[in-house]
Amino acid sequence: MIIVKDALRCKVEAESQGRRTVLYTASGQPSYMHVIPRFTLQEVTSGLGEAVHPAFIVNGQRKEAFFYGCYPGTLIHGELVSQPETAPASWHDLAAFRQAAARNGRGWHIGTNAEWAALMFWCRHHGWPELGNTESGRSHRDRRQYGKRCDGGVVGDEQGDPTTFTASGPAAWYHDGTPHGIGDLCGNLWEWQHGLKLVAGEILLLPDNDAAMPMTDNEDERWRAVELATGEWLPPGSPGTAKFDASSPSLTGNAGTPRISDRIRHFNGDPHDNGYPSGLMDDEFGRIGAASGESVPDILKILGVVPHHRCADGDQVYLRNYGERMLMRGGAWYSGAGAGLRTLCLSHGAGHASATVGARPVWCL
Repeated sequence: MIIVKDALRCKVEAESQGRRTVLYTASGQPSYMHVIPRFTLQEVTSGLGEAVHPAFIVNGQRKEAFFYGCYPGTLIHGELVSQPETAPASWHDLAAFRQAAARNGRGWHIGTNAEWAALMFWCRHHGWPELGNTESGRSHRDRRQYGKRCDGGVVGDEQGDPTTFTASGPAAWYHDGTPHGIGDLCGNLWEWQHGLKLVAGEILLLPDNDAAMPMTDNEDERWRAVELATGEWLPPGSPGTAKFDASSPSLTGNAGTPRISDRIRHFNGDPHDNGYPSGLMDDEFGRIGAASGESVPDILKILGVVPHHRCADGDQVYLRNYGERMLMRGGAWYSGAGAGLRTLCLSHGAGHASATVGARPVWCL
C-alpha cells in the first residue's frame, strides 16, 4: 500500500521529507497521513520504563508505525478521509464515524486513545506548543493566528459555525509547527476517540492499541479495567479497580477535581443514568490526583488518563462518573485555554452527535 508511487504521493512525500504520505481508501480516495514511527517510552519521557509505547502494539503484534490523519476527518462518499481545504465532518455519533473509517478498507479506524496518548508524549518531548482554533476561528493565545471559517463568518464572532476548514490555519496550528505536521489537534472540533470509556465511573480501556482492531460483534468482551494497586488488567467490575471519584457528593453543577480511587464515594448522578444532568466534574487535567493513601499505576499515565507531567497548561478534564461515557479529545473552537493534547472529555454517551464533535482517520496494519 505504501510501496506503489504516484504523482500525488511522490509530491507530498518529497515536500515533507517523508514525514507525510498519501494513502488511498477502498474506493480510491486520497487521504493525507502523517507517519508516526515506533518509539519507546524512554525515548519520550522518564520514569515510565523502557517498553515500546502501547500505541504500537495491536493484538499482541508490534507495529513499525501508525499513519495519523493530517487533518480532521471529512466524510466523502461514505468514507472518512483526511484532506486539505475541506470542512471537517460533524453531527455523527461514535458508531457512525467508526463505520465510515472502516469503509476505507483494512487497517483504517478512527483515532484511538493510545495513539493520542503517544502523540501527547511525542509533542511534549519535542517542546512543541499547542495552538489552534480555540476562539471562534482564531487562537485565544495569539489572535493574529486564524483560519478560514466554514460558515464564512468573521473570526472571533461566536455566532454561526466557527469551525475552520482544514489546512486554512497557520503553520503554528500543526503539531510540529510546520505545514507538514498534523493539524488541529488543539481546538477546532472535539474528536471522538476509541479505546477509553467510563462505566459508572470505572475506567475501562482496550489494552495496548487494540482499539485499532476491526469492529466486531464481540468487542465488548475485550474491555478491561485496571487494578489500582498493581496496574494489572482485570475484568470490568472487579474489586479494587481504578475509578474516577468526585471530591464532593454534589448532584448539581461542578463537583470539582476528579480523583483516582479504587471505590467511588461520591457519584455526581445516578450510576445507571446515561443522560446529561448537571452534576459533573470540570477542572484542569493537571490537577487530577489519587485519593488519600493511594497511588496511580503507570499504565494510566502512559495512556493519558491521568497526568504524568505536572504543568499549568490549562488543558481541561470534563467528565461524569455515572452512566456510560465515551472519550473525546482536544477541545473545540470555544474551549480557549482548556483545549490541548491533554484535554480529556468523558461526559457524553456514544450516541452523542453535535456540530462541535468530529473524528479523524488513522491507518495501521
